[in-house]
Amino acid sequence: MTATTADAATDAESLDAGALRSAVEAISSALAEPPWLLEWRLEALNAALAMDWPDLKAEDWRRTPVERLPFRAAPAIPAPAAANGATAEPPHQFFPTPGQSYLHHFAGRAVAGSPPAGGAILAPLSTAAREYGGLVRDRLGSVHPRPRDRFEAFGRALWTQGMFCYAPPGAHLRDSLHHLVSEAAAKSDAWTYALVVADRDSRLSLVEAGAATPGPQEGRGGLIHLSLELIAEEGADLHFAAVQNWRRGAASLTTARADVGRGARLRYTTASFGGDLDKQRIDVRLAERGGHADIRGLFVGTRDQHVEHVTRQHHAGAGATSDLLIRGVLEDDSHAVQYGVIRIEPEGQQTGAYQTMRNLLLDEGAGADPIPVLEIEADDVKCSHAAAVGPVSPEQLFYLQARGIPPDEAERLIVRGFLAEIADGIADGHLRDAVEDLIEAELHIKHADAAAREPAGATA
Repeated sequence: MTATTADAATDAESLDAGALRSAVEAISSALAEPPWLLEWRLEALNAALAMDWPDLKAEDWRRTPVERLPFRAAPAIPAPAAANGATAEPPHQFFPTPGQSYLHHFAGRAVAGSPPAGGAILAPLSTAAREYGGLVRDRLGSVHPRPRDRFEAFGRALWTQGMFCYAPPGAHLRDSLHHLVSEAAAKSDAWTYALVVADRDSRLSLVEAGAATPGPQEGRGGLIHLSLELIAEEGADLHFAAVQNWRRGAASLTTARADVGRGARLRYTTASFGGDLDKQRIDVRLAERGGHADIRGLFVGTRDQHVEHVTRQHHAGAGATSDLLIRGVLEDDSHAVQYGVIRIEPEGQQTGAYQTMRNLLLDEGAGADPIPVLEIEADDVKCSHAAAVGPVSPEQLFYLQARGIPPDEAERLIVRGFLAEIADGIADGHLRDAVEDLIEAELHIKHADAAAREPAGATA
């Protein structure tokens, strides 16, 4: 049984405040949350109702095919745990190796998991709010207390698939932890909220993986919204990797905010493969000396997919560094946008911030718009940006073909090498293998389709 869509499902023209409030109360009750968490949800709901939908003329929205993105609030109340868990299927390609800790959500319920050792926490957010109230309450919503728009506010109010991950001070977790989210192929919306905290001098690696369960893959699906809060406290080392392979027709929207403390390091890696629309908004704030953030993006776009990264490297203090690298491969009529802002406040002296956006086009119908933006109000900084869009190099293809490698295989080798810099940087070996398999599968499908279209008897 999947989650039931509440009567509060609405569109951009109609928001029923009473029905939405009732839905939020029902969600909180179904997940047995403490009163303070319900109050937090309701405050977010009130904020959402008082806000507008994003301005579609704004720079970070005007290139988005908004007809694919449902402008609505469609909360889903979790079904009873027993009925829900009976039909749950994990996303097998992302399932961790034996012995690794994980939490699996299916259709709004935590249905399986294994806790980590060493004092670390990996638990449903509602459960953590009951059992570790002080840890959660002090940090929930702390990275940015005010939501930027209605989508982010609804993300705080309507989530059912909540996750809390915590590494205590000084803990060095050897293996990656995994949060797996799988959805049935129904046209319902899904709201996920993840709060990840690496406390002082700790080391934490977390994988956030989402995939559709087997079922029909065509037709317009619902909205899949992921809210992320990442906190790397003083001296911490936090590796976060997110990968999604949603069904065709789905619209995926990620709203991520991260805070990097003094001498802390954050590696944020994202890999995108599925859905019709994948829009990721990643905002990293560095306000303490010695903090460093790496943001890495990898994607393969096929058919008419739209893949979009809206990033912000926000230097609000002195002596921190950040580096952005996005690499994508686009086939068929797919399109990509990278709108990346480096913002350095007047207090951000002695900082360094860098951006690189590269897109490889495999077909004439594919396209990309990399847009780096610098907003610098300090005079003792080092900043640079680079952007490129183009086809596979004819020289590289000729070099490989001259050594007896068939054209299709030569192109696949070039593409894999183009994406390897990011794929190889994923800390978790099992996820790294899964990402490489997805890259290979997408390229195999492309060449298989091309072979099927080739006229019988055609020669090279």
